[in-house]
Amino acid sequence: MVTTDVKETLEMVDRTQKRKAVKPIRNHIKILVIDDDESVCNTVKALLERNGFQVRTTCSPLEGVELASRESFHIVLIDLKMEELDGVEVAARITEANERIACMIMTAYPGLDTATAAMRAGCKDYVTKPFKQEELLAAVDRACRAMGLIYIVESELNKLIGHRIRQARLGKSMTLRQLSQLTQLTTSQLSQVELGKNAASVWALARISTALGYQISKLLNGL
Repeated sequence: MVTTDVKETLEMVDRTQKRKAVKPIRNHIKILVIDDDESVCNTVKALLERNGFQVRTTCSPLEGVELASRESFHIVLIDLKMEELDGVEVAARITEANERIACMIMTAYPGLDTATAAMRAGCKDYVTKPFKQEELLAAVDRACRAMGLIYIVESELNKLIGHRIRQARLGKSMTLRQLSQLTQLTTSQLSQVELGKNAASVWALARISTALGYQISKLLNGL
């Protein structure tokens, strides 16, 4: 069972991680933007490309459906109100053809009925216009993380995991030697893991998590 001190320590580390703003790797993620307003397409494209995504745009919903069927997009951002074809219908056609694509609706006309229809069409999220850049990026990142697409540089990942382990250990007032006795890992091995210099194996992480009194999923949560 996780103690209150460990929980508070891990939450603090989570907040620290966000402040450090370790940049995730996104350059393998392909996004299609469908909006009949070219200026919106250009704005969203510029934002996403600045943050590492591969982006293609179209102002034609029908062309968007065709592109999604031919190319390997991970996410499709779709405007709700378009003359040629309704955004919900676009999402429905895309997800019917390929359920692995995550569709997201963008709209200046939010409402419960629209949101419900979007979810029924298989959409993963619903973003209201005008949106702040960080809000749109956060929504896209949520979808990517849910699909297991986003990861960070390995060296930074090792440092984050090591920092979490160290803070959790200190939160329990446990020395490296004490943790070593509980995990059967040497103090040198544990020190290298805490400093992020070595990647811990799954076996080692399981032993460390057990010794600290919480599940390994908590150690890796959000990474």
